[in-house]
Amino acid sequence: MTLLVTLSACGSKPAASQQKLVRTANLSANFVIPTLDISKSRGFDQAGNMFDSLFYLNREHKVVPALATKSTVSKDGKTYTFTIRKGATFSNGDPITAQSFVYSWQRSLKPSTKSLHPYIFKGIKNAMAVNAGKLPVSKLGVKATDSHTFVVTLDHPIAYFNKLMTYQAFSPQDKKIVDKYGKDYGTTPDKVVFSGPYNMTKWKPQGTTWTFVKNNKYWDKDKVKMHKINMFYEVDPQTSLNLYQAKKLDFTILTSDQFKNFKHSHQLYTGPYSYMNYLIYNQGIKNTELNKAFNNVNIRKAISLTIDRKQIVNDLLNGSGLEPTGVVTRYLGYNAKNQDFAKLQAGGDSVRYDTTLAKSYWKKGLSQLHMKSLTFSLMTSTGDTSSKLAELIKANAEKQLPGLTIKLQNVPDQIAYQRSTEGQFEAYLGGRGADIADPIEFLEPMLSTNPQNYGAWKNKTYDKLINDSTTDNLSATDRWQKLLKAEKLLSDDQALTPLYQNYNYYLKRSNLHGITHNTTGAQWNYKYMYMTK
Repeated sequence: MTLLVTLSACGSKPAASQQKLVRTANLSANFVIPTLDISKSRGFDQAGNMFDSLFYLNREHKVVPALATKSTVSKDGKTYTFTIRKGATFSNGDPITAQSFVYSWQRSLKPSTKSLHPYIFKGIKNAMAVNAGKLPVSKLGVKATDSHTFVVTLDHPIAYFNKLMTYQAFSPQDKKIVDKYGKDYGTTPDKVVFSGPYNMTKWKPQGTTWTFVKNNKYWDKDKVKMHKINMFYEVDPQTSLNLYQAKKLDFTILTSDQFKNFKHSHQLYTGPYSYMNYLIYNQGIKNTELNKAFNNVNIRKAISLTIDRKQIVNDLLNGSGLEPTGVVTRYLGYNAKNQDFAKLQAGGDSVRYDTTLAKSYWKKGLSQLHMKSLTFSLMTSTGDTSSKLAELIKANAEKQLPGLTIKLQNVPDQIAYQRSTEGQFEAYLGGRGADIADPIEFLEPMLSTNPQNYGAWKNKTYDKLINDSTTDNLSATDRWQKLLKAEKLLSDDQALTPLYQNYNYYLKRSNLHGITHNTTGAQWNYKYMYMTK
């Protein structure tokens, strides 16, 4: 699955009407868009090109004003007041007001909407109670004191709140349009309005082609140079590479196998992405024997220590990945001294390769369990990399740990995802990406009460550290230390096993400039993109 591009233009930085980008595709399944309704969206990878929020990430990945020109926060860190940009409109010309935000947030949390991402609103006053149907949407901690003043009240301070406000889940919606189309809202491009740099045309749900057209009602339209971007979602990465080499497209992401042939190409570009791949055990499984084994830290550590991350990155991925330093990805969160959280986190045995130590833990674990052998199934989704990774883990672990048998269970992506969310697995290869640039994105899902904690790992000390880091976080230094302690606890207990971090490699024509590659959230942003001869 690949994102493809072909371009045409006149002169140096030609006028917007001359800027056309044709055929673009990407390896991520998030590029297939099921709906244009942000309250019901499965993901927001493309949404950054169609919807603006209060803030956005600029070319330097800094949080800057978007639909809010400024904001203030109360001394206790629990009340934010945003000034909504005057003159900003939706693509149909309707004004974007503070009420547009109130309506959008209330709609996303209304139980009948059945939003897939209500958890991202957690911390906003009464958000979870509203989503659970325990309170009416009018009790959500948001209000419009006038058409340009939007006030948000939190249950507790959220240190990363401004970053959160760059995410498209918090974009405004036009109530008039939602009411007009009802259940059909967002099902076609003409049944939704946009607040971002581009409108969408020629799209249908789950379609493989669509077009972005410059939004001439956009508040920052002078910065948008591209007039049209024709997108094409190609399933076969080799097909997209062939089209690129035939000069029928101008952009394509490379697989790990393709990357090795372009290491020295002047058209090769790189960019990390905050997605970590893990080995996860179902510690809540009903099978008594497996439940005891997966809840034994020595068994988990033993298997992890047989995994050579350097071998995964260099041999399996041909260098197109990053070795993990712990649970949290690199290039994600930085402290006041500009130190990367990933360089400070403990990691320890969760990312180490040590077969001697592995055998010691294995022997100790089996003795504690009064077992001589262990057999379990490892579920993975279809795909060449996933299959090879599972085979590598199986081969290395079985070779080093006497009595271990791993049965590989390869199923389609959607089935693997569904089974993992329902706890219908023994062990599986999965992963997690970050929506915002903060370590909490990888740590909060491991709370014992979080529905994303698919392995059902539980630890009261960990829960307290994470909850304290979000309810008492006015001191950035104290919060950082709590997060580091939490990550160390995860690593020491081998709650989940980090395998490798994604790193994107892609080919791009030398006359294509200004694509913003974000490490979180909306991965590719075309707002500043332009072409030269």
